Amino acid sequence: MRRSIVLAPAALRPLSAGLLRLALPVLLLGLVVLLGGCNESAHAAGEVESRVQQKAREVQSRFPGWVESGGDGTRVGPLGEELDQHIKAKRFEQAESVLDRILSILDEPPGATTSAPGGDSAQQRIQRKSREVSSRFPEWMSGGGDEPAFRALKEELDVHMGAARFDEAESVLDRMLYLMGGNGGAERATVSSRTAAAQTAPFDGETIGPEREVRLGEVPDEAEIIFSRRNRIYVMDADGGRETQITFDGRRHLEHVAMSPDRRYIVANYFADPAEGGLSSRMLLFDLERGTERGLVPGFHMAGNGGVDWDRDGYIYFSGVDRQPYPRPSRREEFIANYASTEIWKVHYDGNGLTRLTTTPDRGEADVSVSEDGTLLAYMATYLDPPNDYTEIWVSNSDGSGSRRVYVGGKNKVTSVHDPEISPDNQYVVFSQVDPNFRNFPDDPNANTAHNLIAISLEGNEKRQLTAPGPISVIPDWKGSRVLYLLLSDREKQPFFGIVVMDEDGSNARRIKGDANIAKWIPPRRLSR
Repeated sequence: MRRSIVLAPAALRPLSAGLLRLALPVLLLGLVVLLGGCNESAHAAGEVESRVQQKAREVQSRFPGWVESGGDGTRVGPLGEELDQHIKAKRFEQAESVLDRILSILDEPPGATTSAPGGDSAQQRIQRKSREVSSRFPEWMSGGGDEPAFRALKEELDVHMGAARFDEAESVLDRMLYLMGGNGGAERATVSSRTAAAQTAPFDGETIGPEREVRLGEVPDEAEIIFSRRNRIYVMDADGGRETQITFDGRRHLEHVAMSPDRRYIVANYFADPAEGGLSSRMLLFDLERGTERGLVPGFHMAGNGGVDWDRDGYIYFSGVDRQPYPRPSRREEFIANYASTEIWKVHYDGNGLTRLTTTPDRGEADVSVSEDGTLLAYMATYLDPPNDYTEIWVSNSDGSGSRRVYVGGKNKVTSVHDPEISPDNQYVVFSQVDPNFRNFPDDPNANTAHNLIAISLEGNEKRQLTAPGPISVIPDWKGSRVLYLLLSDREKQPFFGIVVMDEDGSNARRIKGDANIAKWIPPRRLSR
């Protein structure tokens, strides 16, 4: 006879307001002592350590009042744990980044951080999902439910709730619902084709963050290229002239930037924790008309790594992880499931219409781009079978249907393929591929490869290399008869890091902007509202 399992009230009761008020200030007080509680220690510490100490004190003083005014402490608690780990390991730059994220949350109006657009706070989501688990459990068990698997999840849930790790607790509840055949990603268990048709996402967190006023520049009419340099966004004309600065806050570690067809909005992804790179990617939306910024899908585990792009109707396409199936993976299949949870998504700039476009339990997708007419997508995928992983280039319709593999590359950093971009006539895709015969920047493990740009027909029967071998030629963007890309090379007397424009056949390459990061063409004016 199967024994019934009752969810312990201690794991499911409303979260303690007192715990949320006290946990972070106590933690930060310990950090201030650890860093040095007197002026002499602060002077002896380096500049970064001193800033960390100052910001920790600021958070400590502001946090209680913010919670009393209605701030959602569950948003800050996990950051406090992350901060503690960085401090103990003396990773002060990462610690400062976490403190900046906490201060950014404290800068928001408390009411804006309590609930998602649908009205659910973290507490409410956990309680709602707990009630759903409890109500469905008897019928699930009577139908032959897997009691040992559920019991293991229940024990994990109790541990996370007892330690106030609410993100992890919610993830366990999602896995319970997944086990029962609903919510938490159940579609993945039933989709057998490689790519499902576009489906409205089950994600129930925030899709757009609170608006914050920022200083933003104006985009000149002659601007044709948008790019970043030292974590600020700029535009310039097609020859690299008439450079104009658009953003002025350099705290965030920007990766990709893209402008909407009406030139009102800019979307960018940045690394919230540079040490974690793409795993910590987040997305920002800048409104040039209102002079504001806000986060897009801030409730995602990761969003935007490898590329962001627009279509003509105001949708932004990105790769993302709404929630990892296994927050603390230990088995091979758990690591694979976490990586495979990286899918292609789209969301309207106003936060509506969040849609997942791929569902692939054996692959993780990234580096998405949209064709000029908005009908096609290109992206790279990593087939997961460690140590036999390999990379691929895929193309699909913009609704996620009709996916087809165009090219098969090799292992990551060996002969892997990245950053596909569709030609304006929808006949070719250009992408980069690692060239193992050359090396650049030998002391930098993140840039010691070489890449070539390759164009191939969508049928895969016509292929040509566009760039000379040796340098790192990556992240192409195609407009008209011209392709721009990022070039990095130390294989010459004067190393180069900047933007190059060439003709579509690879000829007439011109270095138009040094000391610049990833760039994209600004699309022709058009945007449906």
